[in-house]
This record gives sequence, C-alpha cells and structure tokens, in this order.
Amino acid sequence: MKVKELLERYEKGERNFALIKLWETDLSGINLSGADLSGTRLEEFEISGAILIGVNFWNTYLTDSCLDGANLTRANLKGTHLLGTKFNNANLTEVDLREARFGSNTRFRRANLTGANLEGVDFMDTSLREANLTGANLEGANLSRAFFYNTIMPDGSIRSSNM
Repeated sequence: MKVKELLERYEKGERNFALIKLWETDLSGINLSGADLSGTRLEEFEISGAILIGVNFWNTYLTDSCLDGANLTRANLKGTHLLGTKFNNANLTEVDLREARFGSNTRFRRANLTGANLEGVDFMDTSLREANLTGANLEGANLSRAFFYNTIMPDGSIRSSNM
C-alpha cells in the first residue's frame, strides 16, 4: 500500500491497518492517531514528527526506524521490535512497552516516558540520555546494560552511568 492510499482510507474513518505492507518508507509528520498497525513491518522507516496517539503497534517491527519528535502518547508498543530505533525528543507518555525488544542503538534522547509501562523490559545497549522516566513502571526491567546521562528516574532522582 502507498502512503497516499493509507491516508485516504484513514481520512474516510478506517483505523484497522493491521499487517499492512507499505511501499514507501517516509511517514514524516503523518497523523494516524488511534490506528491499528499491529503486526506491520516498518523497518528503516522515517516517521519523524508523526502524530501516533493511541496507535496499536503490538508485535510490530520498528527496527532501524526514526521516530524523532513523534507523539506516541498512550500507544501500545507491547511486544514491538525496536532494535536501532530512535525516539529522540519523542513523547511516549503512558506508552505500553512491556515485552518490547530493545537492542543496539535504540535511542531515547530527551524522550518523555512519563508514566510509561516498561515492566520487564531489557534495556540492552539502549541509550536513555536526558530522558524523563517520571512515574514509569520499571518493575522487573533490566537496566544493567543501559546508558543513562541526566536521566530522570521514576522517583525523580537523576541518574548518569556508563555502560
């Protein structure tokens, strides 16, 4: 499916785009709030500045994609593959990232993760530079291989460390 067709269907009220295949890789500034994109493959996509409030990305591949400045408030990213994905300056307030797979070069620089559910997440080789985790649920999360620099932790403390 081309981005134009996706947007036309979205404008007509369609929200179920589970398992779609997109032929174009630039979704910069797109508004798909409330859409279901579960099970899609958005590998090496440019999604900067997108408005994705409440989008269902369950079990989606967002590997090596750029979501810098995107608004993902209350999005469902449970079980999502985020290897090499960048969320710099993104709004991830109250996002559900349980069971998400992070990895090398996943970046959350200045990302707002206030109230996010990060339960059980393995932050292996993930950068949380100047990120805000105020009120986030980190129960059972593995932070041992994450990089922190001036990161606001759930309790309001500031954390900086080296990998």
